[in-house]
Amino acid sequence: PPSALRPCSYSLPPLSSDDVIRSPPIVGTAAQRLALSHQKGQAKRAITMEGQRQALFLQEQQELEARKAALQKAEQEKYNYFSSILEGLRLRGYSLGQLVIYVSDPVFRQGVARWESMLRDNTFISKILDLWASKSSATTQEQVHAWAVDYVAKEVCEEAKKITASRFLQTRQRPIDSKLVLGFNMSTIQSYFQEHGSVFMTILKSLATSSKQLKQSTPARFAKKVKVITASALGLLGEYSYHNNWAKKAIGLYLYSTGSQRQPLSVVSHLGISESYNTITGKKYRVRKERSDDTTPSSTSNKGGSLRQLSESMLDMARVVASIGLFATSYDNINMVFKAAEQIVGRTDAQENGTCATIWPLFKASIHDMQVKDLEDSFDKAPPLSISDVLLNSAESASLKENLVHCILRIIVTHGGEPFKKFHADLDRTSPSTEHKIELHQTPLHPLPAFDIDESTIVGGAEVVDAIFDVLEVKKISGWSKIVRFFCGDQLTIARLRSLVNIRAGHEGGYTGFGWGVWMPGLFHAKMTDIHGVFMTHWGKPSAGPRNPSCLAFHNTVLQRKPILLTSLPPFRTCRDLIFVSLYARILHCLLLVSKTGSLEEYSKDITFDKLSEHASAILDKYASPDIISDLRWRRKCAGVSTTEIPTCREGDMVFENAVLFLRDALISREFTDAVKTGDSGRVILVLKIWALSFRGSGRTKYAHEMLHLIHNITHVWPKTIRNIVFNNWLINTTGNSNSWIEVDLMQEHMNFWIKNFYRAHGSAASWAWLEMIAPCVNILRDLGRNFKQMLGTDLGTAHHPMDLSVDLPDLMQSLEDQEVYVFKNGRYLDEDDVPVTDIISAGLNELLNGRLSPLNEYNTAFRRLQARRRLVPLVNGEESSSHCPSVNIPLPTVAPLVTVCMTTPSEAIQQLVGEGDGGTEDDKDEEDSDADDDE
Repeated sequence: PPSALRPCSYSLPPLSSDDVIRSPPIVGTAAQRLALSHQKGQAKRAITMEGQRQALFLQEQQELEARKAALQKAEQEKYNYFSSILEGLRLRGYSLGQLVIYVSDPVFRQGVARWESMLRDNTFISKILDLWASKSSATTQEQVHAWAVDYVAKEVCEEAKKITASRFLQTRQRPIDSKLVLGFNMSTIQSYFQEHGSVFMTILKSLATSSKQLKQSTPARFAKKVKVITASALGLLGEYSYHNNWAKKAIGLYLYSTGSQRQPLSVVSHLGISESYNTITGKKYRVRKERSDDTTPSSTSNKGGSLRQLSESMLDMARVVASIGLFATSYDNINMVFKAAEQIVGRTDAQENGTCATIWPLFKASIHDMQVKDLEDSFDKAPPLSISDVLLNSAESASLKENLVHCILRIIVTHGGEPFKKFHADLDRTSPSTEHKIELHQTPLHPLPAFDIDESTIVGGAEVVDAIFDVLEVKKISGWSKIVRFFCGDQLTIARLRSLVNIRAGHEGGYTGFGWGVWMPGLFHAKMTDIHGVFMTHWGKPSAGPRNPSCLAFHNTVLQRKPILLTSLPPFRTCRDLIFVSLYARILHCLLLVSKTGSLEEYSKDITFDKLSEHASAILDKYASPDIISDLRWRRKCAGVSTTEIPTCREGDMVFENAVLFLRDALISREFTDAVKTGDSGRVILVLKIWALSFRGSGRTKYAHEMLHLIHNITHVWPKTIRNIVFNNWLINTTGNSNSWIEVDLMQEHMNFWIKNFYRAHGSAASWAWLEMIAPCVNILRDLGRNFKQMLGTDLGTAHHPMDLSVDLPDLMQSLEDQEVYVFKNGRYLDEDDVPVTDIISAGLNELLNGRLSPLNEYNTAFRRLQARRRLVPLVNGEESSSHCPSVNIPLPTVAPLVTVCMTTPSEAIQQLVGEGDGGTEDDKDEEDSDADDDE
């Protein structure tokens, strides 16, 4: 019945609409009806959810309004309460300021209240100060501004006081040495300032940085800005206390090291950037003071200027190195022109000759290996020099050939163009090396004061050595005369030292006998001698033109370089560059010949390193072998043709012969340069043995004689330990980088250059006393200059960019191809007055052995005579060396049999020379009358 269903109707939810919602009938298949029903349900659900969201949003809005009203009410109550408190303070005669002081002053012990009410919120104080400084009355703003300026000034002053008290920037109680000078670094100082002077660094940063720069500046620009800020801080702290002068001293020394004169130094010193010129170069003096309680005057010493203190410090470092005994010395003459401002009686320009010296610690040496007794015993037992010691044996010849092949590979890879760059790794991997290659290390240098002594004479050489030992205070060391000392120099220097030994042998012993010395020849001067000899040998006839297309004169014309006269040669570098550029072009041209290709681009397409090595070896065998020349010239000699009148009887090819000899000689020169650069003493020795012959063949007899001494010392005279010390120290590396080795005498030439051109005084101040003071500072000043350039990001470097040979080499290669220089053409002769190039190695061998008075015989005679004289007990200082002298007397040597050479064939002649060239007598005296300018 209806009454039974009525309660159920009340349990149903109310209708969502006021009336019946009509909808279209559900028709279609069951799936369609289901989908349509689902769609209608989703639509109803969306309507329901939207209604709920609107209701929820309305509720949230109402709650938010209620909370805002509550907060406003609370804020109003808070402000009313604060007003009532202020009114209460006013009624009682108090002020808000007194309340703030009561809470802030620690005397009243309101720390908890102060922390809870103000300091817990770290932005509270800043808000108050910002309000007072920007949104208060003008009077309030002025008061806050005055307080802030005064407070910041006190903080900055306190920071400056602390930095000054720390003595971080002071040099008053610090020695002016390398640590102080080279330790100056802007980054380190900037970090120290940030830690101990954050306030003034922040102020300076604000002054130097605009809002636009904060948005647009690059990191590099910001790094530069930091250096400027640090420099400004250094200048200001220098004015705060004149004792904060570390930066001024470093900058002043740097400006002096770059050649700045007195006027610019005075200008920058007035700006507070550096020291004044007088402070840098001031002399030492003593100030006399009268005591207040006594009439006896007292005196205090002045240390002198920064340069003088630095000079003494550098000399002290050299003395420390010398005190150990493990050091070597190099010295060379320096020519100074002292100009007079006005030519009057007794005052004219004058050139004076002095000496500059440098020492460096020995690498891989010990005192035990440097005993004079061992050196004298080895000298006494040494046999004479034989020709087999000079000539390369089979193993050395194979090693030299390998080195020359690799030299050809280096030239091809370096100058062949971009396609050959891929072989650099293979080139490094296959680089030849010997057991005497010096381990990579950096050689510290210690220049000594300049000496007003002319070392070009025998007496001058003895005085220089004595002055070096005096300034190093070596003679104060116990047992100093029993230790071997190493000296290096050019041919003249070594010849003078050797002359001292020859003159004093048997007369003076110990130190004055100079038997304690090991004389290392300067390899750079030997290299200059080689370049000079090769250049003169292969220069040719300049007017021959294309009739002698293989000579250097023709190549100089092809390259459109300045004309050269053999009577007035250009500098060493110019001669060497012409030789090497011609060598590079010839190597690349011969590479195309052995590979039978038309161009380097075509050759490099499918080439491998192994194939390239085969071609390099073929170049050496086919175009740089002296055997080919010997055969051709022998055929021409047998043909009996001495003129060009019978063309049908001509034999040989003079152009081809000259070209082959040049390639061999230039390759040896290039190999020596590379061997020195890599620091391989074994490879250097192989070339020096070749130079012992080629120097004599090219007329450089003094250096040829020097090579005999060196080879004899290495093979017989020096003990093995001494020889190894020489091998490890006659090349130095001042940078510690690979392929950066240089000759010792070249280093000394660099030192002399800097002394003469940058650090010498000008005008009336120029004197040997000044040079004596400035010379020990040369190396440290150069290091200081490099440090400043690197530190400030302005170091342009000192390395020379490789020459651009992109035009020179193709021009020379085209000339070689057009003239068919390396193509054998039988009967090709030169002009009658253009003689063929001498085979300087074969000619040197002939001169070394030919005749009774051959240089080898004379050398051995002089050596045996010196041995006999040194066995005698000397008249002076005999007690120092009596323990080293044998008790027997050996008579002087007799003359060896005559050596004659009969030219049958080249191979037979060489064999005869090798078999009969040992022994002999007579002195070689040409080193005694050499003049001071010979090695230049």
